[in-house]
Amino acid sequence: MGAFLECGPFSASDGEGRVLFEEASVSLADGQCVTLEGPSGSGKSTLLLHVTALAYSSQARRRLGGAEYAGAELPGWRARVTLVAQDAPMITGSVGDNLDFPFAQRAGSDRGFDEEGARRLLTAVELGRLPLDREIRTLSGGERHRLALVRGLLWNPPVLVADEPLSGLDPEIAGRCFELLLRYARRPGRLLLCALHDPKLNALADRRLRLADGGLEETG
Repeated sequence: MGAFLECGPFSASDGEGRVLFEEASVSLADGQCVTLEGPSGSGKSTLLLHVTALAYSSQARRRLGGAEYAGAELPGWRARVTLVAQDAPMITGSVGDNLDFPFAQRAGSDRGFDEEGARRLLTAVELGRLPLDREIRTLSGGERHRLALVRGLLWNPPVLVADEPLSGLDPEIAGRCFELLLRYARRPGRLLLCALHDPKLNALADRRLRLADGGLEETG
């Protein structure tokens, strides 16, 4: 199976000069769920920022589906290799404003917001009761995490990169959300790279990567 996503090498240190990872490269096929594991502080979030080109990497090269992205093409990379961040950031406004946000940007100008699809996904993560005009500031942390996941799936990029997207969710809802991610990941032309700490969910992945002691290795 050939590589769909290729990027790296990446090197990074923490604020105290400790090496998190050095010369780490990622090469993944499409139609897969790939999880990223590692102890707290190993640099998982930082690596995902590098993969999505949200952190500066002077030596890295990036290829997706055979096309290379560099310099002026990096905004296009970020539109196709999209991060669901651990802290589930939201813009001021309503639930609908936040779901529509990616489509309102220049990178999404050729696609429109799919309200029907949004409602299906909201129902699947047990947020179907939320009206789209509900103010975002009234949502709980768990609701924001699920909304961020729905936004990423609705955007439907070739590569979804998720940093602990199930954080703070009870096991039943987390399992349902992960099922959605698996269905997304296993479609041709799609790929999920997801940092998770739940061993049971990690065991369901097609590939498992581990970041520890400054290196990235495959564990399964």
